[in-house]
Amino acid sequence: MSAYLLELPQFYKTTNPMDVVYLFIGVAVIITILIIINISKKRLGITDSIFYTPRSKDSGTPSVRKFSRSVGLNSAQSKMLSFALKNGGFTDPKQITQSPAITDQCFKQAYNTIDKDADAEKETQQKISLLFSTRNVLEFTTGGGAGINSTRVIPKNTPVDVIIDGESYPTRVVSSQGAYLLVENPVTAQGDAVSVNQNKRITLSFFTKSSNSFSVTSTVYGTTKVPGNGNALQVVHSNAIRRLSQRRFRRRQITIPAEFSQVHLENANHRHEQKLVVDKKKTAGKILDLSVEGCSIQTPSAVSAGVQIRINFTAGNQLIGALGEVLRTNRDKTGTVMHIKFLRVPRKSLNQINALVFEYADT
Repeated sequence: MSAYLLELPQFYKTTNPMDVVYLFIGVAVIITILIIINISKKRLGITDSIFYTPRSKDSGTPSVRKFSRSVGLNSAQSKMLSFALKNGGFTDPKQITQSPAITDQCFKQAYNTIDKDADAEKETQQKISLLFSTRNVLEFTTGGGAGINSTRVIPKNTPVDVIIDGESYPTRVVSSQGAYLLVENPVTAQGDAVSVNQNKRITLSFFTKSSNSFSVTSTVYGTTKVPGNGNALQVVHSNAIRRLSQRRFRRRQITIPAEFSQVHLENANHRHEQKLVVDKKKTAGKILDLSVEGCSIQTPSAVSAGVQIRINFTAGNQLIGALGEVLRTNRDKTGTVMHIKFLRVPRKSLNQINALVFEYADT
């Protein structure tokens, strides 16, 4: 022991005094980095209180992380998935992703929990945006659940494209519960009914609620009158449905009054810089389907493809606005339907559109 004590002063004498300075500098750098990370998390709305997941063996966190990597969720989205699971009373993500209804139940509960925090509007909208980005990734990568395997289960009012002799006509399903699949008789661009002979082979293509695309070829049995819908094609039921592709974002069939105005580019100053100017004239219309990517508007006064428009509509006492571009137009029985791609949507409006599409909010 005495020999050890004699050697101790010699150890301190050979130590470089600058080592202590470097140590303090290193500690200060680490503290600064932690502070910056904490500030960044607050700005992104990723707070520990709302995304907290216990790190025990029973928390399900390892399985959530593994599942998140397999479906392409980033770290923030993985935490949101954990939060949604916790709200729904689940630990294993595979339990909910096998059923779109259960997935929506968990995410709707999470949405309602976040939406109650009205005191921090900016952070609330950031969290809701993260919630829907997570839900959309799950919808796309997991396929939205089981597909449709028979025309007998196609929901009423599902929009379909009827392809006859290579020509495509947009229409909708009237009923699928009877002896035949009833589809509104297609019309031409001029509004004239298309004549379809008995035993004619036609193809129907359509998207389901979960954004999967399907196609089926069958035979027309005849036509019939449907009260309130006019003439309808009677199509022989088929189980030979082919899955084609999947939309990146869910689309919902919905009816909401809307108005739109054309948007023009004008010179802003002497430097010939241009700015967007919204026309004061507003045209009434009706939204028929909606997604975060775009919508379809039925109107008696459509504008040409390529024209940019400002769209406004109200849902759940909330005003929603978006800048869009008309991709194409089709005629139906009551006017013209414009198919629109969204170009710019404010975050709050985008969150409200997602809430409508997933039916987490009322129209």
